[in-house]
Amino acid sequence: MKSLTITSTRTAAGKTTVGLGIALNANVKCGYFKPYGDHLVYSKKDLNDMDAMVFQEWLNLSQGTLDCTLGYDSDKILSHWNSEELTGALKKRFDCAAEGMDIVLVESGRNYSFGGFMGMDSITLAETFDSEVLLVADGDVHLILDKVLAVQKCLEGRAKLKGIVINKVDIEYRERIENEVPPILDRAGIKLFGILPKQQILEQGNVELVLDKLNAKLVAGSEGLDNPIDTVQVGALSANQAMRMPTFYHENKMLITGGDRVDLIFASLNSDTAGIILTNNILPHPKIMAKADDMNIPIISVAMDTYATAKAVDNIISEIRPDEEDKKLIITEMAKKELDIDGILE
Repeated sequence: MKSLTITSTRTAAGKTTVGLGIALNANVKCGYFKPYGDHLVYSKKDLNDMDAMVFQEWLNLSQGTLDCTLGYDSDKILSHWNSEELTGALKKRFDCAAEGMDIVLVESGRNYSFGGFMGMDSITLAETFDSEVLLVADGDVHLILDKVLAVQKCLEGRAKLKGIVINKVDIEYRERIENEVPPILDRAGIKLFGILPKQQILEQGNVELVLDKLNAKLVAGSEGLDNPIDTVQVGALSANQAMRMPTFYHENKMLITGGDRVDLIFASLNSDTAGIILTNNILPHPKIMAKADDMNIPIISVAMDTYATAKAVDNIISEIRPDEEDKKLIITEMAKKELDIDGILE
């Protein structure tokens, strides 16, 4: 059974997107195995990994795709299995995911090193499943090259780096990446299997995602939970000062501010706002909540202060969900056009 371990140079580089693009365009049966679940969601009273749910739905895979995930809490994994038992448990679940498949795509944790303290980093996973490694990289030219060459050195003598995919490339930087990156990769003996453009819709979360991730309370605007979020802004200025800033008028913005900032909240409700997060459990005047209900702009209340909330929201990763058919089409067509699928699966 062939397998391919997909990992990345850093968190949120787009491992799942690349894996989906490969599987949706493959002319062989692709299974999927995510040993450690880090994109948690409750579905039908069960705890599952969102990425595994997407693969199961989009590729019409069995329930085993969800059941194969070893766990979602590192402390529980460490307390339940020793290193030898862990290897056996991983192999057993891999075999389950591989049943009836020609190849299994194994997705690592957040990046190539994540999970090392559990014995579940991407290098160890590749060794365990006798797998080659496909590395997803993003960032500027120097960051891509530094990270890729560093990972190659980490893999030496342990697993083979099959090649890389560069993801989330802004159109204005593509020419430079195409000119400067391949020659250095060639000298290092590293294959480049494609360059994927940045797609705004794939980067876009919505208010419901933020609500769930923050475990927050929805106080108004329940009809607007599907509102997409393009930018996040912290309301540190007065309404008059904020309205002088061009960024205040960005569409689909999420505002983070205190519930006592009545003037700023009212101004935001009238300026293409996707949603508002109120900090320190301070609720606004009922008239504000009534207006938010009328305009379908969700207002969320959290106990954290503004700084902590902004940091938490910044760490929220926009996840691809099973019901997002528009993203499925975009990923399929983008990968078909830009990736050497046959070369990756060879």
